[in-house]
Amino acid sequence: MKIAIGPIEGHYGGAAQHILNIIKNSSHQFDKIEIPRYLKEWGKFFRKYILPIQEKLPHSLEHSDKRFDMYGLQKYLDVTGFIQSRFYLPRYNVVHLHGYPYWEKIYDTRTINSVFTVHNLYRKEDFLKNWERTIEILTKKMLNVCRGSKVVISVAKWLQKTMREEYGIKSIYIPNGVNLEEFDKRDGEAFRKKFGVDDDFYLFVGRATKYKRPELFVALAEKMPSRKFLMIGRGLTKKELVNYVGKRLPQNLLCIGEPERKDVVNAFDACRVFILPSTNETFGIVFLEGMLSQKPVIGANHLGPAEIINHGKTGFLFEPENLEDLLIQAEYAWNAQEVGLAGREEVERSYDWKKIVSQIDEVYENVERNL
Repeated sequence: MKIAIGPIEGHYGGAAQHILNIIKNSSHQFDKIEIPRYLKEWGKFFRKYILPIQEKLPHSLEHSDKRFDMYGLQKYLDVTGFIQSRFYLPRYNVVHLHGYPYWEKIYDTRTINSVFTVHNLYRKEDFLKNWERTIEILTKKMLNVCRGSKVVISVAKWLQKTMREEYGIKSIYIPNGVNLEEFDKRDGEAFRKKFGVDDDFYLFVGRATKYKRPELFVALAEKMPSRKFLMIGRGLTKKELVNYVGKRLPQNLLCIGEPERKDVVNAFDACRVFILPSTNETFGIVFLEGMLSQKPVIGANHLGPAEIINHGKTGFLFEPENLEDLLIQAEYAWNAQEVGLAGREEVERSYDWKKIVSQIDEVYENVERNL
């Protein structure tokens, strides 16, 4: 069986790791769906010339969330109406698309067996005011993709329930997972040496977008000046983060930006505690990565994190948007290394990709047989 899967952009983000681990652990043959070259070129032009001008316009903060602007797809499709012919994928037994619903508009899957994995829902509170219409459009497109797919997969139990109850979409629950072998090779000392980090630190791995709530991590660093804080991910250089939060950063906060994947793995090993303050995190593979690295993890007591983390036993939960509660949990976690050990056991038991991928393979086989 030959399967097309993607599209994949770099190694950051849950969807990218999800796709890479399916490819690694499945018994089937895959081709990665590549981003069309003309879109890559458009994306470079968009980021270099259009986005900087857009962000200088009045109410520029309302345009500053780059979540949907990596390739300027929204603007491109709005302007062109996507009149050009779409890319056909006829030679595959199954096409497995993930996440961003505009991709279905680019890759024509109408005449083939298609599977679509829902990685998140688009919630207005995770974006700035000027994005409300965009969120409505994205949600509509995502639902249309689901209805046109042979099988829909939800990566979280709450997501499966919401898709069914709010939108009438039936889906199969298959969770995200993590690659145990990759993290067995982690090297915290190599990370410390490479980036000149001597002190123990709290770690954030994510993006500079409202969805991930990096401003809460920055605020926590301000509240705890005697502790070290470190941020890794897209848009998390010092300059970019200053632009995002609109103020100077505390001296105890280090921004690394977007390093190689092995550096991210090593960062989990080097840290003392992992924190991701997202309010509406769908699942959160990074929590699994922190737990697998035997570190206490902290997430919001809502949706995905609440589904993964057993508070006080395999990690810690704080009330969403509540900085004071986050501060309390951060203090607890600092000296709770036994929680990190329990977290690893939970990941090995429930979220090992070698165990999960057999469920994905069964979906492919059933779809090809039209079951």
